Amino acid sequence: MLESIEGPAYLATPSFDVLAWNTSLSAIFGSLDHLPAHERNMLWLMFTDLSHRATIPNWEEAAKGMLARFRVQFGRDRDDARFAEIIDALNAASDEFRAWRPRHDVNLPDERPKRFTVAPVGELALDQNTFQVELSPGTRLVVYSPADPESACKVAILRRRWLAKRRQKAMR
Repeated sequence: MLESIEGPAYLATPSFDVLAWNTSLSAIFGSLDHLPAHERNMLWLMFTDLSHRATIPNWEEAAKGMLARFRVQFGRDRDDARFAEIIDALNAASDEFRAWRPRHDVNLPDERPKRFTVAPVGELALDQNTFQVELSPGTRLVVYSPADPESACKVAILRRRWLAKRRQKAMR
């Protein structure tokens, strides 16, 4: 199902751990395949992965917004030990996380298109939609749909390039 979605898409837990993702996510933000499972976390990537950070022109605003949404989820699932693991790891790994976490801001996802800058195509505008997975409470499907025809074309180019590189590697 994830592969049938044109833009980047992934399944995530309440603590932002990524359970599965599609080729478009890898093509735009880089593959998660090489990461240990505990680092396949959107908040972890936001605060610690420099290549991920480089794709977000308004990184500070986006990072603060994601942290505020993480706080909402933490408030709903305080007994989930995974939240404490992520908080401890990010306190050790990120100066920004350590500085911003005590602010206690909370919010829900922003409805404006998200902007990303990805070499070699430049800026993309993607609309984010989040859906609850009915038979798996707390699991969310996050879908980034191209916000305009130009962004759709750029997503398609990046996806084709990613798939071509994977085919080349498989042939070696």
